[in-house]
Amino acid sequence: MKIRTISSIEEIDNLVASVTQSANKALEQVSRLGLSNDGLKALWSMKTQPIGCNPLNSEVPLNLIEQLNQTFTYIASARAAKLLLSLQPSLAPFTMNLGTSPGSDIESNSGVGLAAEVFAAVNTSNNRKLANDLEKVGRTSAQFKYVFFMCPGYDEGRQLDLERQGIEVWSVGATL
Repeated sequence: MKIRTISSIEEIDNLVASVTQSANKALEQVSRLGLSNDGLKALWSMKTQPIGCNPLNSEVPLNLIEQLNQTFTYIASARAAKLLLSLQPSLAPFTMNLGTSPGSDIESNSGVGLAAEVFAAVNTSNNRKLANDLEKVGRTSAQFKYVFFMCPGYDEGRQLDLERQGIEVWSVGATL
């Protein structure tokens, strides 16, 4: 299920446990295949074959590239939800729209509203991700607006120099 309601740290920990289980299964499958003899063949298999699995359900096959992309977005989302539980506890529970689910990545349906976008990338300008997420959150009517990201080179914490239009921007860390 790609839409989750989060109201506790335990629910976030369960999400991270599912993602970790799927990552471990994918690693086992890659190791079993022994793809290291031919680099191009190995990369093509990782891109096109169901070597990986859905980060939320290790029983659902998925190509490894998709698993990589989804895995770290979900980890970043879990970290963002954990931070939101401490920053805005009165707005919980939060709805996490994982994957291609509609709406903000994290939102609260409370009267005042909260909207947050989350991404994991090599840097904040990849595919204009930060700019696009700031624009998307800026269009919402939520009172509390956030963008969270996981990128190398940024210490965990609020990134005042990246903020625009009253939208708080937070790094949820650069490493696991």
